[in-house]
Amino acid sequence: MRTDTRARSWRARTAAAGTAAAALLGGSLIATAPAAHADPGSGIDQQVGVPAYFHPGVPSGGAAWATLASGTGTPGLTIVNIANGPNFEEDAPNNTFKTAIRNVRQAGGKVIAYVDTGYFGTNTIGAPKTTRLGDTSIPAWRVQIQHDVDKWYRLYGPDIDGIFFDQGQNSCGPNGTNAYADEYRALTAYTKRNHPGALVVDNPGIDIPQCYEDVADIQATFEGSYADYQAFNPPQWELDSDPAKFWHLIYETTAAQMPSAIAQSKAKNAGTVYVTPDQLNPNPWDSLPDSTYWSSELAAAKVSPTAAPTTPAQPTATTTSATSVQLSWPNSGPSTVAGYDVYRGGVKIGSVPHRTTGTAQFSATDLTPSTAYSFTVRARNDAGVSSAASPARNVTTSAPGANPPGVPGSFTGATSGPTSVQLSWTASTPGSAAVEAYDIYQDNARLASVPATQTSARLGDMTPGSTHSFDVVARDATGRVSAHTASVSLTPPPPVGGPIVDVSATLTATQAEYRATYQLPFGTHRVFIDADNNPGTGYVTGPVYPGVGADFMLENGFLYKATKNGPDWTGMWQSVSLTPSPLVSSTNDQYLWRIPTSVFGTQNGGTQKLAIQGGEPSTWAPSYLTIVQQ
Repeated sequence: MRTDTRARSWRARTAAAGTAAAALLGGSLIATAPAAHADPGSGIDQQVGVPAYFHPGVPSGGAAWATLASGTGTPGLTIVNIANGPNFEEDAPNNTFKTAIRNVRQAGGKVIAYVDTGYFGTNTIGAPKTTRLGDTSIPAWRVQIQHDVDKWYRLYGPDIDGIFFDQGQNSCGPNGTNAYADEYRALTAYTKRNHPGALVVDNPGIDIPQCYEDVADIQATFEGSYADYQAFNPPQWELDSDPAKFWHLIYETTAAQMPSAIAQSKAKNAGTVYVTPDQLNPNPWDSLPDSTYWSSELAAAKVSPTAAPTTPAQPTATTTSATSVQLSWPNSGPSTVAGYDVYRGGVKIGSVPHRTTGTAQFSATDLTPSTAYSFTVRARNDAGVSSAASPARNVTTSAPGANPPGVPGSFTGATSGPTSVQLSWTASTPGSAAVEAYDIYQDNARLASVPATQTSARLGDMTPGSTHSFDVVARDATGRVSAHTASVSLTPPPPVGGPIVDVSATLTATQAEYRATYQLPFGTHRVFIDADNNPGTGYVTGPVYPGVGADFMLENGFLYKATKNGPDWTGMWQSVSLTPSPLVSSTNDQYLWRIPTSVFGTQNGGTQKLAIQGGEPSTWAPSYLTIVQQ
């Protein structure tokens, strides 16, 4: 179970606030001996990977994104995070972000998109994480995560190089199983199957057991301060593995400490690194280091090129089925090789860590039956230099089973809120092979894929009042699919009275209470508090409420204080520690916050103006409130 007790609430803070307005993974290794890569260190050529949680539409964020797209200041990886993911409530790209993303890619960087996995609702520290619809089950999280992955690609398409799965588990699974690791492995398989060439990063933010070794292309196994990093010792299997598989993110690091942090990350076998002087409170990823610090960090991560490794032997196809091929080739023995990259045609589909002896093995999955494929392997050393491609192994997958699965039975659907529907069906009868999954379609387009053990799904992020048709097909292990069920048409009803209703507040000499009912599945629930009734101080909420200068902000279960005046969100907020949490209850989306008026200090003028917001993107209450201390 999770043992990481460090503060992680900043993860929910995203750039968009600046507007205020199980299938196997594409590869798995069978280890036969300890890795030769047992002495990581200064020879590792690292890429810098930046969590760019700043909005390109505000001055400071725009300047930071310009640096990332400058060529000389362009990192290897940039994480884009608009609103804890893509625009949940809009079906069009954010053009400001789209331009910023494209500029970084044109400068030679790769951009990966943020998707929250919420530990699949299995976290044991605090209440289980909920989906936007308020569910905590693994099936509910599975459907939401797939939706967010697909939406990133649908809105930003060729400008997205992969997915960054945040809030990842670090437990293999309950009761000695690998159930949690298998869920993340299936997410990677889903992403790569539907978006070929995608780079997948999993972020537990803490060291992980070896059951996660083949779960993603990269694992972010450290997030913390420079002080914490001094005591961080990765497990031996991580030190013995391919450095390209690990990412360390280190904050609260001075310019004088930065070279040491980079050197330590090489010694701890991290092939991707990010170091910043930014502080945990309120968010260590909401700014980019200054130009001197940044250029020094990029330079410190690099090493001089070295000779290319020896070209691997031609891989052997040891097992072939309708949808997979098992490849193997001899390891090159003790050498400078860190890992092997496997290509299908010209597309990299996975990596395998180097071992000193024996045979490396890789499972290429999610293939099409009766189809010809060509596979090659390249060796890669610590300096990031790759060999020439091995001789190709050409393989044709087997034919699918003769008989497809039967049509799923008793398919029904009903609306379950203003943006969601609930679907259910009974299990399909197997044909020539066992049923592996059910594919759910909305308006004739695949929306989600769930394992054969799941026969219901709640789907969200629909426009209230819009009508959609839904149906389901069964799919077996050989790629055969059933006929579609009869479709059902559903229209989620608009919320009565608007997205935010029943807004009220009271202010006494000792306590302030704020109430609002949120009728859409917002990711954030905010109250902007103009404590001194002065529109010129604190965060200026903009043209929606020009009379509100927010000195404080309630966001979900936290209170923040403005640190400057103006409309620029970046660096605006500092967390205010309160025990108990200011969020008293949120049952049925009826939010009640309660805070002592002492936190307002000298800014308590006895009259407050309030602006109530849900997001993302921003949806404001129909009017703001003015309250006077009783």
